[in-house]
Amino acid sequence: MGTQNIAFSRYLPVNPEALRWEIHCNDAGYSHVPPGAHYPLVPQDHPADYAATVATGRILSEFQVIYITAGRGHFECERMGKCAITAGDIIILFPGVRHAYHPVREIGWHEYWVGFSGEHAYRLWHNGLFAPERAVHHLGLNHEVMADYEQIVRLCRQQTPAFQVRLGALVLQLLAHIHAIETTSRTAAGDSELVQKARRIMQQKLDEGIEVETIAKQVGVGYTHLLEIFRQYTGLTPYQYFLQLRMHRARELLHNTRLSVKEVAARMSFENQYYFARLFRKKTGMSPTQWRNGSV
Repeated sequence: MGTQNIAFSRYLPVNPEALRWEIHCNDAGYSHVPPGAHYPLVPQDHPADYAATVATGRILSEFQVIYITAGRGHFECERMGKCAITAGDIIILFPGVRHAYHPVREIGWHEYWVGFSGEHAYRLWHNGLFAPERAVHHLGLNHEVMADYEQIVRLCRQQTPAFQVRLGALVLQLLAHIHAIETTSRTAAGDSELVQKARRIMQQKLDEGIEVETIAKQVGVGYTHLLEIFRQYTGLTPYQYFLQLRMHRARELLHNTRLSVKEVAARMSFENQYYFARLFRKKTGMSPTQWRNGSV
């Protein structure tokens, strides 16, 4: 089997258009490292210092996401120490953070990787969505993540018009899939169904309103438990989520009916139009009247 079938890498120039999107792909590829093989498998396909440092220790100026789909290996990072790597693990590398990784020589591994940069990537880091202290993510073998890498590799091969912008979008999609898979894995199946029940109750009570404690009682759990799993599942408290649903409903009424602001507030059982207007402005940045005038 030729190396073109077991390894591929592409290092890309970045044009100004890609830079304007604030996340851009620098490099991507895959490698099927058989048992007993040296690592990296095809060192001449990489920058000169790559082969000498990837297994012993290096510092990158970009982010990388590496997906191990078969085999086993080791990873070391100054922010989290040493750990074993198995099939289904994702390794996220950060600029300026020293690290090293390699497959077990007697076993080998299959890896996909993508390298990227940009202000948006740094914002994700600074917002705490990803961090070098938790560089390894145990996702398992996931078809969505695999499809992301396959699309990235295909675009790197074909380099069709605007491929660099599309690659940036695929990198974001990959990161979103990683985050979503981990969020789902932290939520038990029973808790997921409980959140869905709570959502259905909220949808039924948009116009009249309902207390979160009442929702918790109707789905058969305590308030604190509902608060915890709802925040974990949606990123919002039940109250915040319900209020957003109600504000969306209010925007629909303002846009699609001739009801006055006072009538909308009354129809949705808000205390009074002034309280409703304050909430509306807080959530949308404008008054109900301003929103209506700007939405027609």
